[in-house]
Amino acid sequence: MPLVALLGGRLHLRLVALGVVAFATLVVTPAHADPRAELEKARASFLARNWSDAEERLRVLLDPKSGLRERSVISPARMYLGASLIAQGKSDEAKEVFEKLVLDDPTFDPDPLSFPSDAINTFIDVRSSLLEQIRNAQQTAARLAAEKKAREEAEREAQRVWLEKVKAQAAEEKITVRHNRVVASLPFGAGQFQNGQPVLGWVFLGTEVAAIAGTAVTYGMYFYARSRENEELRRPGGDVNRLVAQYHQRAEDVRVANLAFAGAFLGIAAIGIIQAHVAFVPESPEKRKRELPPLGGPRRSSPVAGLAVSGIAPIVSPLPGKDGTPGGALFGVRGFVF
Repeated sequence: MPLVALLGGRLHLRLVALGVVAFATLVVTPAHADPRAELEKARASFLARNWSDAEERLRVLLDPKSGLRERSVISPARMYLGASLIAQGKSDEAKEVFEKLVLDDPTFDPDPLSFPSDAINTFIDVRSSLLEQIRNAQQTAARLAAEKKAREEAEREAQRVWLEKVKAQAAEEKITVRHNRVVASLPFGAGQFQNGQPVLGWVFLGTEVAAIAGTAVTYGMYFYARSRENEELRRPGGDVNRLVAQYHQRAEDVRVANLAFAGAFLGIAAIGIIQAHVAFVPESPEKRKRELPPLGGPRRSSPVAGLAVSGIAPIVSPLPGKDGTPGGALFGVRGFVF
């Protein structure tokens, strides 16, 4: 019998616990009901001047635990809660509710026909006192947004400039060019160009080419004058004394000019060669342009469709004969694709 009583007592406790849980569920259920329906119930209590019931329903609806996030429900609920508090003489609490309403929803404008004048006036006073704070908050938000945008644009510009510098550096290849004394011993400013003196190189090149051109032209004139002199000597009845002497003198004058041009070429070339050896630079850095790979370009195609050649190398291997001596050779290529 005591065991039965004990079991009965435990069963009774379990039933009581289940009843408590069911009651708690019923109490909490309204908070999880349709927010708009709960707002209409609170509004009905407010219109019926049941201020305490309206306050209780609205506090349950606005409880953070309810998870309510809809501004279209929260803002009217706060307005009704503030009006209910004012109707009960709780002006300080009503002002706190109106402050939250104005700060969270600055554009909210209550219907003057739905609330008492005391509630509307209190709300207007609270909103007026917070307008400066709201304006400052908006200006601060706008300033922070503008600063963020300017900072992002500056970062993008800096990244663009950095990328251009990297591309410029990648597109240039620095090499060391070793100079040769043989080149320095060549005429036509070759040594000067090699030493990195292009202006001086062009001077020697131009003067030496002009000297060679003068030598070639005067040689042709000399050959012509000698030919005419010989023709006059062989022509019967020719005026030997006058024409032959003229052509002979002309040939001698042109010959002097020809020798002068040739000597000028040799002298200028010698000066250029000496200067190139005196100012000889063993090596100099040089920048060369190199092509950048295309962005996201395809890999080099291979004979096998859809594959890219990674590496290819020739194969040369001797083939042994029957007696151990080389009997041939194997030629081919090896590599792999992926």
